[in-house]
Amino acid sequence: MQQKKLSFGEKVAYGFGDVGCNVLWALTASVTTYFYTNVMGISAATVGIVLLLSRCFDGFSDAIIGILVDRTKSKHGKARAWVLWMIAPFGLACILLFMVPANATEIVKAVYVFLTYNFTVTVVYTALNLPYGTMASLMTRDKDERATLNLFRMTMAPVGQVVVSALTMPLVNRLGGTQKAWIMLSVGYALAGMIMVAICFLGCHERENPLVAANEPAPPLKKSIGAVFQNKYWIIVAFIFIMWGVYVAIDGTMVAYYAQYQLGNNEYMGTLNATEKAAQILSIFVTAPFLHRFGKRKVAMAGSLFFLVGAVLMVMNPFSIPMLAVGNVIRGIGGGAFGLLVYSMLADTIEYGHWYTGVRNEGLLYCASSIGYKVGGGLTNAIIGFVMDASGFDGTLAEIPGSAHDVISTLYLVVPIFVYALIFIGCYFDKLDNIYDDVVSQLEQGKLHERVKKQMASSK
Repeated sequence: MQQKKLSFGEKVAYGFGDVGCNVLWALTASVTTYFYTNVMGISAATVGIVLLLSRCFDGFSDAIIGILVDRTKSKHGKARAWVLWMIAPFGLACILLFMVPANATEIVKAVYVFLTYNFTVTVVYTALNLPYGTMASLMTRDKDERATLNLFRMTMAPVGQVVVSALTMPLVNRLGGTQKAWIMLSVGYALAGMIMVAICFLGCHERENPLVAANEPAPPLKKSIGAVFQNKYWIIVAFIFIMWGVYVAIDGTMVAYYAQYQLGNNEYMGTLNATEKAAQILSIFVTAPFLHRFGKRKVAMAGSLFFLVGAVLMVMNPFSIPMLAVGNVIRGIGGGAFGLLVYSMLADTIEYGHWYTGVRNEGLLYCASSIGYKVGGGLTNAIIGFVMDASGFDGTLAEIPGSAHDVISTLYLVVPIFVYALIFIGCYFDKLDNIYDDVVSQLEQGKLHERVKKQMASSK
């Protein structure tokens, strides 16, 4: 069955969605921890506990939103409707993050952070990003079109991160470095992000899946959950997402501390992030020619190895800005090649799961992987807070102890090497590429795996 090709404009519009999402993600993953500890004076341990609890709630919200998406019926589609509904809450969440009551006790500040951080990440980001990711599988079923669509997504996504990471510290410093400066900047980020998400909603369209009847009811929840854990390729991809969440949390959280305390200037955060994220954007030109020839799995594995080379170079000369920049460029190209493909790999598990279990559950599969990504990141953020607090770190001090310097360097430079080694191993065992075309061909013929036929026969 010939799949309709997506237009260039629709692919760009889809990419804009992740630009907007990454504005909000970069705020929560990169700068809020620094803001809480160094501007609002909240201890790193308290921030770690708050973030850990928040991620636990976040896991529940992913499951809820995934189930709701699978059961949503509206004139705007199944997942696309949620993109529209979350535009206004997106803007509000950006601003509330930085309106921590300045003169309150640490307990009151912690409660405020817990509530607003959960509103931002647990509610708004989940209800926006999870349906946004699910939307790719509803726009096209062609694996090459999905890969290209996610190339646009993951190539454009770092733009939001680059803007936030490169501009935040310089602009905050020039606006006075006070909490008011952070709030003023958050208003600008909110408006820009809302525009990006609106472009995505207006430019993208869901298409009817010929393999699923228009009025077919969603499968029972118990059956849907069981089907998720029978999908071996989803389990592999979920593991990869957990490891990816760990890396994103470490890199996003520690870069500001590394810039200030190891390099002596917090504005170097922009240099470190911009070199890596710009390389991710350029990685599409490196990745695309190899994708059709070698497939997603091999390219993702090569990207992981490339990342490791860049990470080792950074460890070799950790205080040289040029060497760190070169290492970050190599990390960015490698990590970008992997990141460009991981969502497409996830989308392919939907077709495999449908064929292998007889159950199609886009929203639940996306939410389950998202839970892994967020829980991995949340646990990492909590551990970072506890480890830094144990090292004697205090963001209100002009000088921190040597043990804190050691912890900052280890977390930013060394730990990512082990994380990406595990990502490489996960990609190695994901061999769905080898059978995907045959799986889709059988689905188009109305055929399912033999085990499904046996189960159906035995249930009669």
